[in-house]
Amino acid sequence: MIKKITILGPACYKQTATLETDKNINLIYGLNGSGKSTLSEYLRNFSDPIYSSCNIEPPLDMDVEEILVYNEKYVRDVFYSSETQRGIFSLSKENSDARKRIDSANIELRDLSSQISKQIELRQNLSKELDTIRDSYYSRFWQIKKQYTGGDRVLEYCLEGLKGSKEALSTYLIKLPLPSTPINYTINDLRDEIQRLNEFKGSQIATIPTIEFKAADVELDPIFKDVITGNKDSRVAKLINQLQNSDWVKTGMSFDTNGVCPFCQRPYSEDIISLLKEYFNEDYERALAYIEAKGLAYSSAIKEIVTIDFSHIEIVKHLVQPYEEALKAYFEVLNSNISKIRDKYRHPSSIIELDNSSLKLNVVNGIIAQANTLIEDFNKRLSKISQELSLVKTKFWNLLRVEYTQSIVDFIEQQTTVEQKIKKVMASEKEYREKMGAVSMLIEEEQKKIINIDDAIIHINSMLIDMGITDFKIVKCDHEEGLYRIVRENENKSIFKTLSEGERTIISILYFIETCQGLLDKSSTNKKRIIVIDDPVSSLSNIYVFNIGRLLRNLFYPELKVDKENQQIIVTPKFEQVFILTHSLYFFYEMTEIVEDRRHAAQALFRVSKNEEGSKIEIMHYEHIQSDYHAYWMAIRDPKANPALIANCMRNIIEYFFNFVEKRDLNNVFNQDIFKKPKYQAFYRYINRESHSLGQNIYDFKEFDYEIFMDALKKVFETMGYGKHYKKMMRIK
Repeated sequence: MIKKITILGPACYKQTATLETDKNINLIYGLNGSGKSTLSEYLRNFSDPIYSSCNIEPPLDMDVEEILVYNEKYVRDVFYSSETQRGIFSLSKENSDARKRIDSANIELRDLSSQISKQIELRQNLSKELDTIRDSYYSRFWQIKKQYTGGDRVLEYCLEGLKGSKEALSTYLIKLPLPSTPINYTINDLRDEIQRLNEFKGSQIATIPTIEFKAADVELDPIFKDVITGNKDSRVAKLINQLQNSDWVKTGMSFDTNGVCPFCQRPYSEDIISLLKEYFNEDYERALAYIEAKGLAYSSAIKEIVTIDFSHIEIVKHLVQPYEEALKAYFEVLNSNISKIRDKYRHPSSIIELDNSSLKLNVVNGIIAQANTLIEDFNKRLSKISQELSLVKTKFWNLLRVEYTQSIVDFIEQQTTVEQKIKKVMASEKEYREKMGAVSMLIEEEQKKIINIDDAIIHINSMLIDMGITDFKIVKCDHEEGLYRIVRENENKSIFKTLSEGERTIISILYFIETCQGLLDKSSTNKKRIIVIDDPVSSLSNIYVFNIGRLLRNLFYPELKVDKENQQIIVTPKFEQVFILTHSLYFFYEMTEIVEDRRHAAQALFRVSKNEEGSKIEIMHYEHIQSDYHAYWMAIRDPKANPALIANCMRNIIEYFFNFVEKRDLNNVFNQDIFKKPKYQAFYRYINRESHSLGQNIYDFKEFDYEIFMDALKKVFETMGYGKHYKKMMRIK
């Protein structure tokens, strides 16, 4: 049984519309275009994706329930698309034993279906209970996310992938095994560990190259300790040696004084110059050149020394000052040695000793080695930081797993208890369904003994005759078993498309009525049937409206008996539920139970209406049932209603009141000058047009102005002397 229909999206339902009922019979009234057909088509084809935003509660169990819908699409599918119709299988009463077994099986089938419904309801309640338990504990576990995200965010990385879902975080925590060893650390300890690890975040640092000096061997060359003098065999060697200053003599020779001796300032002969040159021979010059070469090599090597500024490296900043001091001392030694080499070159006979710069260089490179040790250690830690962060994450969750142990134990216990109950319910449901399958097979076998399509033909044709229709009837197809055709008397060809609209309506609704009582598939079993009938009296005369109404009441309405002892009415449904939709207030009134307590026991009344905000479904009370004429006035009082609907209702009001009630000719009215004004032209053209299709044109061409149309309608009634009637119907005081 449907208790609630929620419809949104398709066609005119722009906002959610809801129909809630607990009654067997549901009558729904609405003008054409208000949304009735959309509602009936949803019930006919509710699994279509276009109805994804709609819903039926409780969900239908298609194994035991089915919806049969009569509407325009049903008529097209059954009658217009084929010259023949499927035969309706009825159970004959000749084999009483088989019928009794079927009846008994159907009762058992209904009992099993009832049991299944109870199991489904119980399962749903247990599922809700399980959801409540989960929501409660998941919210409790969600405190972890609230506590450790935001703020300093030090430990937030531990929740990556778990911050967007309570269920994901809770499931992760619950599945964690309880640590096997005691926890000997706190959250603050983990925070400190993260802070320490954060110092090592970033890229790896290149090590600092040590300083190399390529001319260190110059400092050990023995030439600097040698006394370099001239040729001892020279005639002037004795004299120079006595002077003990060969370097002074050598320097003096470099001065050109135009034949004047640089030492005594007297003229000298070439002989003395030759003797001096003999003293400062090639060996002497070679030694000087060697010293000069060593000095140049030493100076060039100093210039090639590359020093590194590592003051920007945070972890070795404390070594910058001792490094710069050691480097300064090292260069002081090198520069001192350069000076000594220059002195040796100027005074070859002097003995000098170069300082060993490697001692100072070792100090510099030692500091660089200390820096590199720190850098290498940093780089090693950096390569392992992901492992260490992962270890902290594991510690974090182990700590929380211990902290939430009792909550996890309680949750698992409560969840397991409810899940076990659900399993038992599902097992019972499965058992009932298996029994239903067996009973259905029994019914199918028994039906084969008594099923036929002849009874349905007799029923339909009898109903046609009861309505006074003898021009056509239903017969079995000669050439194909299990099919019907609609034929005229003394003819043998299908004639549905030649019938009048009213005749088509009658035969289609009678066929549908018989379908509701029989089977379209002889192998199927009876299910609980929800019947939906949309506008079964469209285009029918009043006599047929009455006949169809009586027929529907007799066949579909429940039996109502008064329980005098308990002072209540007992409702015995013939079908699971019935929905009847109509645009005719006359038919709506015919289908409504007049006696109040009987109506309240079995029926619910609804109205479907539409305005610019879309269609809506409202509860309708019996005292609101009025004539079609009153319904038209009610429609035009809503300025948000569809323009075409308002315009059509105005036309119907004028035609009904003046043509049928007052029998007045309106031509003289519309010939008056007031209705020839430009602002009334749209209203004038519409009211005087034969076709009602202009109502749509008004909407398309935006000619419709509610205030102008209402003013024009008022003028029509006032001009004809019925101003009071207009005020009454518009509820104007």
